[in-house]
Amino acid sequence: MKEQTKEMTAAEMARGDVTPTENQGINYPANKVQEGLKRLQAESKIDAAGADLIFWLYSYIRENGFSYNGAAEKTGMSGTVIYHLIHCDYAAKYDSVLDKVAKFKKIEEERAKSKTLHFVETSAAKDVFNVCKAALYDGMPAFIYGASQTGKTTALLEFQRTHNHGTTKYIRMGVRWSKRRVVRELARACKCFCETAHSVDLEERIYNTLTDRMLLIVDEFHLALETTTELAAKEVVEFFREVYDRTHCGLVICGTKVAETGLESGKNHLLFDQMRRRGLVKLVLPDVPRKADVNKIAKEFDLDAPTGETYAGIQQILERFGLGMFVKYLQKSYALAKAEKRDLTWEDFAGVANGYAELSHPKKEH
Repeated sequence: MKEQTKEMTAAEMARGDVTPTENQGINYPANKVQEGLKRLQAESKIDAAGADLIFWLYSYIRENGFSYNGAAEKTGMSGTVIYHLIHCDYAAKYDSVLDKVAKFKKIEEERAKSKTLHFVETSAAKDVFNVCKAALYDGMPAFIYGASQTGKTTALLEFQRTHNHGTTKYIRMGVRWSKRRVVRELARACKCFCETAHSVDLEERIYNTLTDRMLLIVDEFHLALETTTELAAKEVVEFFREVYDRTHCGLVICGTKVAETGLESGKNHLLFDQMRRRGLVKLVLPDVPRKADVNKIAKEFDLDAPTGETYAGIQQILERFGLGMFVKYLQKSYALAKAEKRDLTWEDFAGVANGYAELSHPKKEH
């Protein structure tokens, strides 16, 4: 959405609300929503079930502190639609949009049954934190490489959360991102984006925003090397080198080992060498987490450290799918045990893991 003025109209102030394009929490009072829902029911535009869905959506957004933009990203509906649903003045028919709300509600209720795993400081996470600190405090470029699903992104996001206050900027590269797209996304991360500004203007805004007391984290960097053309990849690498040279900010580039190959021995290695001369911190994470880390995660689910065949099975999951899948299996197992009102066991975990394994290897019909 295009940037809008921050000033509120008299009507908006009277409602105690903001426009659907504002990045602020929603302040529309609950009693106004209920009054509007009763009116819609009286007009036969929605029934009681529809009213319940809209009020659930309103409550969900308020409880989580979402803005209209934030709610749009979370639900997959536009911020304008959500705005009009909450204000009970949606112009189109309600059936289709209420179906979307119902589907979203079902997904959220299912997810609520799973155990939320708080950040676990694994040995890999500690290493990532140390690299980020070195890049921030010493002002050097740093590179983190590792296989998918090894906890890189989780650790980087936690570092940003705990070292933020404007200090740490994080962007995640996307598929086929050109330099222009990278500039726009970085400008958003730096809070200096303007929809009408040209790319060159955005670059200058970025250079004027980042300082030598800040850290820039660029995640999933391998996507810039393997999903774009050679020229586009070169432009992206060159842009981040320019950002570092112009601002002297700390820089962490993270990706899979595809990024390591592409930057150190691929076609962009000469650009990489120019950054290397400015000082370099490099971390290569192990493909499989250590036993101590597995034990830490198990403890979060009130499970004893796995041993014997149980641990052997976990090792196979970690080697094939990574840490992320191991955690998802634990969460699914926890939800099933919770539904039966009992404690989680490793037998539950094995049942879930075996069930997914059978799905990926269906039996042949004779």
